[in-house]
Amino acid sequence: MIGFDTGGRSMTGARTRTSLSDAAERDRGLVLYESMDPIEGFSMEYLRGEIVLRASPNTIHNRIVELVRGALPHPDLALWTTTAVAITGQSDRPEPDLAVTGGEHADDYFTAVPSELVLFALEVVSTTRPARRRDYEDKPEIYAQGGIPAYLLVDPNDGTWRLHTDPRPEKGRYQTLHMGAFGEPVVLPEPLGVTIGTDRFRTYPAG
Repeated sequence: MIGFDTGGRSMTGARTRTSLSDAAERDRGLVLYESMDPIEGFSMEYLRGEIVLRASPNTIHNRIVELVRGALPHPDLALWTTTAVAITGQSDRPEPDLAVTGGEHADDYFTAVPSELVLFALEVVSTTRPARRRDYEDKPEIYAQGGIPAYLLVDPNDGTWRLHTDPRPEKGRYQTLHMGAFGEPVVLPEPLGVTIGTDRFRTYPAG
C-alpha cells in the first residue's frame, strides 16, 4: 500500500525484530527498499516497515547541518550527509541529516553504514507533522536500538534542540536527555567531546 502525506511518500511493508541477516531475508519491505533506484530530489529511508521519501530540504535546514558539520573535528572522523545507517538487529535504515563515524572502514560498506560504527547522528526537523513525529518519536528509539552514543535533534520550528545520550539498545531508549534553545551550546559526550554553538541557527519563517 502506498500512502501520501505532506511529509513525503511511504510504502508499508512487514516489520521484523530479527538479526540483520534474517531481516534481509524475511522483511519484504526492506528487500524492496534495497532494490529501489534513487529518486531525484528525494532521500529515502526505511523506518518501521515504511519506505519514506523526503523532499530536498530548505536552506535553513541545510545551513544548520553545515554549521554542525563545521563544528566537528575532521582528521580522524568520517562525516556522512546522504548515507543510510543499518540498525543492528533491526530492519530500519534511517538516513540522518549528518552521521559521524571513525575514519577507517566505514566506506567499506557500500549501501549502509552499520550503526555500531556511528558515533553521532543529527536530524534537523522539517515543517511537516509526519516528519516531526518521526524525528521526535521514532528515531530516538531507532538510534538507541542501534547503540548510537549521541542523537541530536534540532527543531527550527520552535528554535530548540534535544541531545539524547546514554543509549540502552535492549530497551530502545536513551537514558539521558539534554534540552536547550538556539543560542545555548550543545556539549557532545566522548568520544567526540566537542561543543557545538547554536547562536547562528535560525528558525523557520512564521506561517
